[in-house]
Order: sequence, then C-alpha cells, then structure tokens
Amino acid sequence: MEEKWVGAIVLLVLVSGWYCSSCCGCLEEERVALLNLKHSIPPPTDYVLASWVGHGDCCKWVGIECNITTKRVFQLSLNLTRGWDVKGWYLNSSLFSPLEELKSLFLWGNSIFGFMKNEGLEKLSSLSNLEVLDLSYNQLNNSILSSLASLSSLKVLNLASNQMEGSLHIPGSFLHNITN
Repeated sequence: MEEKWVGAIVLLVLVSGWYCSSCCGCLEEERVALLNLKHSIPPPTDYVLASWVGHGDCCKWVGIECNITTKRVFQLSLNLTRGWDVKGWYLNSSLFSPLEELKSLFLWGNSIFGFMKNEGLEKLSSLSNLEVLDLSYNQLNNSILSSLASLSSLKVLNLASNQMEGSLHIPGSFLHNITN
C-alpha cells in the first residue's frame, strides 16, 4: 500500500513540475525589464509590442525567443517597431541589463537617434553573451562609435543605413576589445 502512495506522490511532483515549467514562462525580472522597455519606446509602435502585456509568459510574446531550459530571453527582435520615418528618439540601453543570456538584439528600422545620457551602448557590455547587434536603418551618427569598444563579445554588428558621415577615424585601441 505504501508503494502506491509513493508512486502517486512521485507522479504528482513530476506532473506539477511539468505544469509549472510549461506555463509559468519567463523570469519575472526579465518580464518586468521587457515591460519597462516597452513603456520607454515612444509611439507610434506596431503589433510587436501589443502582445507584451500584464503577467503573461514573455517567452510567448512577439519578438522574443527564450531558452527552453532556463526560461531566459536569448533573442530580442524589435525590428520596425516604430519605423524609420518617424521622429527620432533616444534609447536607454540599461533597460536590457536584466536579460543576462541575451545573444541577439535586433533593433533595425526604429528611428533611434542615439542613446540616453549615461545609458548608452556601453551599458550593453554587462551582457557578456551578446553576439549579434543590429542597429541598421536608424538615425545614428558617428558619436556611437566610441561606445562600441566595450562590446567585446560581439561577432556581428550592423550599422548600415544610419547617418554616419565622412571618414570614420577609428583610434587604434577602439576595436581592440572586439576580438570575435
């Protein structure tokens, strides 16, 4: 008789563990960070951010890919969330800090004019797994170049179709930390 109870308890634990891992979704700190990011993006925004609501599983939100084991966000695609033909705005890069496993960040075509003071691209250096950063089709100028040296884990950087002008005078140590 005890064997039946032990079997039933083991089955209950396994089922409850499966249920929680399949429905509870992303980590709370990442969900909150993503909602903060959503609220920092000025209108107009498109359908991507419409799915980012309340206490839902952020791993199921449009533009987000999560690791199925850790439930951490590893890819964030916010392409054309605002469109490149609207008034430019300044992005707060520190909002991405809680996304510790983030490998790919796609922000092309959002009219990003630059980064908030003291919250620039260098804040992304805390993301030691960030390998892909796409900032193409924004309104960035040469001033962002000095911040790129802190992004040592990058393998792919796309800055195409921004407002960079003239010769890019890159000091010798500028790309020293970017080895990948």
